Amino acid sequence: MAYSPANRIRVAPRRNAPQYWALLSILALFPSMAVADVIYLKNGQKIVAQVTKEDEKRIFYETDGGEFTLPKSLVDRVEKAEAPVASPGQRGTRPSRDVPLTIAAPVESADEKGSAAVHDNAVDEAFLRHLAGNAVHDPTPDNLHKLKQGYQAAAVFLTGKGDPEAAITKYREALKYLPHDPGLEVALGYLLWKQEHYLETVDLLQPEADRYPQSPNFRVLLGAAYYGMENLDQAIAEWNKALAIQDNAQWRAAVAKAQHERDVSGDYSELRSDHFLLRYDGQQNEKLSGAILSSLNGSFQDLVLDLDTSPSEAIVVLVYSNQAFRDVTRMPEWVGAINDGKIRVPVSGLTQMTPDLARVLKHELTHSFVRQITLGRCPMWFNEGLAQLEEGSSTAGLGSQLGRAIAAGKIPIFASLEGSFVELPPGQATLAYAKSLAALEYLRDVFGMGEIRKMLREMSTADFGTILQDDVRMSYPAFEDEVASYVMKKYGS
Repeated sequence: MAYSPANRIRVAPRRNAPQYWALLSILALFPSMAVADVIYLKNGQKIVAQVTKEDEKRIFYETDGGEFTLPKSLVDRVEKAEAPVASPGQRGTRPSRDVPLTIAAPVESADEKGSAAVHDNAVDEAFLRHLAGNAVHDPTPDNLHKLKQGYQAAAVFLTGKGDPEAAITKYREALKYLPHDPGLEVALGYLLWKQEHYLETVDLLQPEADRYPQSPNFRVLLGAAYYGMENLDQAIAEWNKALAIQDNAQWRAAVAKAQHERDVSGDYSELRSDHFLLRYDGQQNEKLSGAILSSLNGSFQDLVLDLDTSPSEAIVVLVYSNQAFRDVTRMPEWVGAINDGKIRVPVSGLTQMTPDLARVLKHELTHSFVRQITLGRCPMWFNEGLAQLEEGSSTAGLGSQLGRAIAAGKIPIFASLEGSFVELPPGQATLAYAKSLAALEYLRDVFGMGEIRKMLREMSTADFGTILQDDVRMSYPAFEDEVASYVMKKYGS
């Protein structure tokens, strides 16, 4: 069912409308800063990103969607700039785990490659026990320093291997021997926050912030944790305390953004379940919000079965009027919902749950699951394709149009769709969503959901080109051809 334009309902578009894929939000649609490096591809497309390094075969680059690589065989040239520049006209969100400011990972002095705690691509547990024994029996500054260095090296290595929970354990073990060490506390707090263990972050850092009153790092991380829990008053308070210690433009912007969100939703009512904190306008959405929470709980169980994971922290869901949604997110009119670490949905005009709203909610919830599994490193096309697949969409409505566009080479290749779709013209973006869904339909139909789950888990440590080669014995170009053949066979050109 389509709602009239007068109601401006964007959460339930017609399923056969060509604009459908463009109406669905994406996990990190717009980077807040466009890095001036531009990768020009041989097919005429371009990728705006930060090029981090190159080797003989690949280019490594970062966007707000994560870290990716690109075969040099697909690249025409790279134009690099000296510094990031603001991106006019791009207003939106950061990746899902982010708060409205950048928090850099603590820089460890330990080099895991040069440490005896890590060798042969593994942590040497016996060596760590040796360091711990020395620290207990002879707690000299030198022995304690060596213990800290060893455990840091192990934690950094484990994080790089895609196992941050094991890294968290290593930091906790080190703190048994070096209680209240500020470097270890900040590093552990950062990892807890990144893994969305917000309550644990607060429990760890609140006393340390009082213990080290001149260190703003504790306050910044505490504010980030409170923001993740939708405790905006406390987030603002902690960031203001950090600003009292050290002025920082990003922290001031974070305070302003949180204050704006509080002004919009400060008097909202709340519903809670084991997996969700839902906030809504109690005067308008009481009945609808109960139905939304019930739908989310059902979708959560579906996704646990499909993706074999279960986010441990409560997922924040904010139900807005259409105008409040625009005011808070600054999203273009065509965006019907977003997941920027919190699921934000506009519902003006709705008084009861609809099948389309349920699909939008499941789509956004899928992004939360993908974020946890891949540590935020899922290619955008895979992320969007899977979200559409999980919410029950099909390429059938756009199949013929998609086939013609693929045959004519009018849609960017998958390797150039790993980051944001924002640079694409609207019509091309619509087909990019459809192509993303077609790719996931192909993987499901040919290899099964088990293979999709396997790929998701490998994304935390490997680029997708490597995953394709290792798992299904295809290069990126070969995958491109296989998906095209799949679409042509189903719908023709």
